[in-house]
Parts: sequence; structure tokens; C-alpha cells
Amino acid sequence: MITLIKALEYRLAVPGKPESFRSRKSKDFREKIKKYAELIIHEPIIKGVEIYVDYFHRRNRKMDMDNISKNVLDALNGIAYKDDRQVKNQNSRAHDIRNIITITDLPLDAVKPLKEWDEYIFIRIREIN
Repeated sequence: MITLIKALEYRLAVPGKPESFRSRKSKDFREKIKKYAELIIHEPIIKGVEIYVDYFHRRNRKMDMDNISKNVLDALNGIAYKDDRQVKNQNSRAHDIRNIITITDLPLDAVKPLKEWDEYIFIRIREIN
């Protein structure tokens, strides 16, 4: 017998350069993420959550991914989940798309925005038990 477990997952792409939580522009960046998240998330997840942040860029990256992720997690608090203590796993990566890259573990949705944007973050929010 095969048992299928259906997990809720939200995916969103946010165009433009992300900001570190230490940046003066961090509040504007969080508001931008909230705006995009509110378009697809209508009710916060009440179980545990995994967050994946992928940053696609064509310029030299000057900020650490953990500082970008902190801003993303803060922006999604209260929208994607009720409290950031629900986040059980967080993974973030940068992809310099000036070079050939191989991605084997991302959905096709992650690279579709390359047609329109030179720089963006792709966020996946997944419900876990």
C-alpha cells in the first residue's frame, strides 16, 4: 500500500536586489516580500515550516545569505506562519547566473522568472509535521 502525504507549499518570486536585515533599506525589502506573499497566502500555516530562499543574481554578491534570509523570515512572520518559532528548517543559497549553473533540486517555477528579471529571490514555504 502506498500512502501519499500532501504537504502545503507556497512559492513566490520577489524581483530586485534583496537587502540584508542590517541594511537601511531592510524595511522596504520586508514590505516588498509581504506584498508578494499576501497575493498567494491567505492564511498562515499552523504546523511546522521549512523555508527555502534562493537568490538568483548577475552581479557580485556583497551580502551573506543568512542576512538576507533573516529579512525574509521576518517579513513572512504573521503571513506565512503565525510565529517564526514554527520554522524548523531554513536553507538559503545564491546562484550567480552569469555562469552556467546546474540546479537539480528546485522546481521549474524557480527559474521561470529569469525570462523577466536579472535578479530576484525565490522563496518556498513548506508545511511540515
